[in-house]
Amino acid sequence: MNIILIPIVLPLVTALALLLICEKTKYLKELLAIGAAAVSLLAAASIFLLPVQSLSCAWLGGGITFTLVADNLSAFLLLAVSLFSLAISVFSSSNPNKGPAKWFFFNLLMTQGFAAGAALADNMLAMLFFWEGLLVFLYTFIALSQNNHAARRTAMKAFLINAATDLALLAGVTITAYIAGTMSMSEISHNKLTLDYGWSIFAYVLLLIGAVSKAGAFPFHTWIPDAATDSSAAFMAYVPAAIDKLLGIYFLARASIYLFTLNGTMQLVLMTLGAVTILVAVMMAFVQKDYKRLLSYHAVSQTGYMILGIGTLNPIGIAGGLFHMINHATYKSCLFMTSGSVERQAGTTDLSKLGGLFRAMPITGLCFLIAAAAISGIAPLNGFFSKELVYKGTLDTGYTVFFLAAELGSFLTLASFLKLGHSVFFGERPENLKDTKEAPFSMLLPMLTLAGICVAFGFGARLPTEWLISPALTGMGVSHPTLSGFHFDKLYFVSVIVILAAVMNHMIGLALGGGKASKSSDHIHYAPVLKETYAMAERRVFDLYEVLMDRVVPAVSLALFKVDRFFDWALDTVPSSLGGFFGGTSRSFHNGSYPLYMALTLACAAVYILLAGGLK
Repeated sequence: MNIILIPIVLPLVTALALLLICEKTKYLKELLAIGAAAVSLLAAASIFLLPVQSLSCAWLGGGITFTLVADNLSAFLLLAVSLFSLAISVFSSSNPNKGPAKWFFFNLLMTQGFAAGAALADNMLAMLFFWEGLLVFLYTFIALSQNNHAARRTAMKAFLINAATDLALLAGVTITAYIAGTMSMSEISHNKLTLDYGWSIFAYVLLLIGAVSKAGAFPFHTWIPDAATDSSAAFMAYVPAAIDKLLGIYFLARASIYLFTLNGTMQLVLMTLGAVTILVAVMMAFVQKDYKRLLSYHAVSQTGYMILGIGTLNPIGIAGGLFHMINHATYKSCLFMTSGSVERQAGTTDLSKLGGLFRAMPITGLCFLIAAAAISGIAPLNGFFSKELVYKGTLDTGYTVFFLAAELGSFLTLASFLKLGHSVFFGERPENLKDTKEAPFSMLLPMLTLAGICVAFGFGARLPTEWLISPALTGMGVSHPTLSGFHFDKLYFVSVIVILAAVMNHMIGLALGGGKASKSSDHIHYAPVLKETYAMAERRVFDLYEVLMDRVVPAVSLALFKVDRFFDWALDTVPSSLGGFFGGTSRSFHNGSYPLYMALTLACAAVYILLAGGLK
């Protein structure tokens, strides 16, 4: 077998084999899933170290070629997908809050296989096949994580939102292929499409919708916070935090740099979308009272930095967007794992019911501190360096407003994690949590690994930038910039100011909230104007899906029902009533009276003569 097929075929075959195992069988499901993920990771590492690998075969009767290509970017993405799949497989083996184990690992392996296929596919039709497969398992992942109506409703919400945007992606791929005359992305890259006429603009916008929706950007993100509440931490650590972000940003980079040559207008569209995603999501994250739900909004917010970096269209910004893509998947998966660990040991993720867990769960707490500092952009961890590249990219465009939006997002991000960390790991421990102990080693190992990557990619930032990011940029035809390590400059001192401002904000919030860390955001939550805005957000006024399903769809359904009733009345009731009337009237003349029949006959004859001969 060609080695490029192993990360695709092995997880899929293992997933199907899991269905033959009884749910009550212990350890076998976990061992099979971990083994398949480990072998896939080894294969992905081999593919990454080898020269460009490819596989082509005739497909659909020979009319289209099924092509897989492991170039610098797709091999890098495949390596990341395989790494996170193995980490979640190990983490989930001791996590009882993931739903039925057989179905969880089935969904995980199927998602891994289809994600690997989407990363390696060079033909856009093949990519769509794998991409849509992920949609199916997104639904089953959520629906089977909890046996209740809320999980099934959230699963349907995620499915419908992503299905609608995937239809846009399908249309965009069709138009792009028609314009370019091929579905091969590598062939299109040799003669990139330009946005100089309507159909090419329309095609790119449709591809953009599909990509940013998969990444979980505004306004297609609203299923993610609901999934945080209604599904498991293991799912959140894998799909919304890692796989969807990796694939969505990967295809956004492919479309924006590899397939199309964007103009200044589309640059502003991308950067605006990135900035809005950052601010809207982080403002919602700041006021959350649940561990997983708070993290879910940050998963959305950090997507904005990736879109903003790619939207700069300059090498340093694009490098920052791709670097932030892998950094975010690392520390956000780690953070969701810490939430799963706390949920398992403490039995809740409600911030008001937690506190003082650092001494009871020191390894979980340490991993949280590292990942939280990384996502907040604190030097010298990995998040600082990827954000710094994005900041520099925005400044190089000359649009300072986007730099300010990104810095404001960093301030609110750190403020959120000060609140979260203080609420969960510090302060006084509730009486019912006095006997809380550390999570099992199988949950700690992947957390420690990801936290270690946050440190390694920070102190050794040259390693990922030179071995992962620069080759990926070269593969897309972008001249990679000099990606230096830690140094003192203006941006570093700006980050120090942001950190101090966030700490001061937290102290003010604690003082105003009566010393309760879970209330340290209330002074902003209930501030004038913001109070009303947050109240509207909590009523889901800004949730397009809820607006459509709760207001528009019922109204349209009622209107269509009334139209249907009208046609039933016009085509059924009215003719029947008229028929009954004329039938009853005609029956009244059939009474057996001979003089009446003669009178009617003569009257009709007279009318006929008058009409036939003319009234004159």
